[in-house]
Amino acid sequence: MNVQNFLKLNSPLILDAKDSQAIRDVHLSYLRAGVDIITTCSYQATISGFMQCGFSNDQAISFMQKSVSLATEARDQFWTEYQKQSNDISRIKPLIALSFGPFGAILLNGSEYSGDYGPDITISHLKDFHRERIKIFYPKLADIDLIAFETIPSFQEVNAICSVLREEKISVPCWISFSCKSDSLNCHGETLIESIKLCCTIDSIVAIGINCTKPKYAENLVNFIRNEMDLLGDTDRFIVCYPDAGCEWDESKKDWDSCTGLSAEEFGTCAILWAKRSRFKIIIGGCCKTTPEYASNVRERVFEHLEKFADKL
Repeated sequence: MNVQNFLKLNSPLILDAKDSQAIRDVHLSYLRAGVDIITTCSYQATISGFMQCGFSNDQAISFMQKSVSLATEARDQFWTEYQKQSNDISRIKPLIALSFGPFGAILLNGSEYSGDYGPDITISHLKDFHRERIKIFYPKLADIDLIAFETIPSFQEVNAICSVLREEKISVPCWISFSCKSDSLNCHGETLIESIKLCCTIDSIVAIGINCTKPKYAENLVNFIRNEMDLLGDTDRFIVCYPDAGCEWDESKKDWDSCTGLSAEEFGTCAILWAKRSRFKIIIGGCCKTTPEYASNVRERVFEHLEKFADKL
């Protein structure tokens, strides 16, 4: 879930600081569409980013931690409404995933989609970056269900995240999702094999997958990740798959092109294939340019298929 899917923003940090209700409303719109997990509005949030917008260090920390409160408030409001209005006892109380984007997301130069951070950015820099953000949220870890490390473009950054999780002894369940430029390579041009192997050594990583990737690559990527995990004898972890809608980012305009991506209905149909390739052990969603309509189509089509599948057993 991305507030910039809904609102035209130069910086989501300003919204995080000044319009809490807008964030709650976006969370609610996805929850009402049927999602079981919402991500906090913290993907791009850093102390330095807020300070560049004119806020103090203490304000920055407060705003970042507030992203968790906004998500939990929206979730609790929705769940109260849902229990009063619905007799469906099959739906779970939605989960909160603390969103952490890659280092490139704070550079505002499109490098989150390439992993090309320059020769001066070492694994130590990346470890410090991710460690600082995790520590800021220590007081809020009891209020979340998951940590989502999203749009990770390179093995080096996967390595940095895994090192921090190990060193800090993080026990909160996490997922890592890679951004990919083809059906076999991450955005930095590397195969996923070493990243998958490394993630499978970290007990707190409960799901591995892709996001912010073109949906045309998703089926093969999900199949590849599942097969690699099977080869490692790792059958407990989920796959996570939430591609974008298929549009292209125009870095010069800092905006998406006129979208020629998948419709919500087409996206929902593709989700059935992703579920099949995962052996039905998958978290499915949508990234950039996917709206609540996409979420409701995914839920409807996948559950419809599962019901038909169950009837054949």
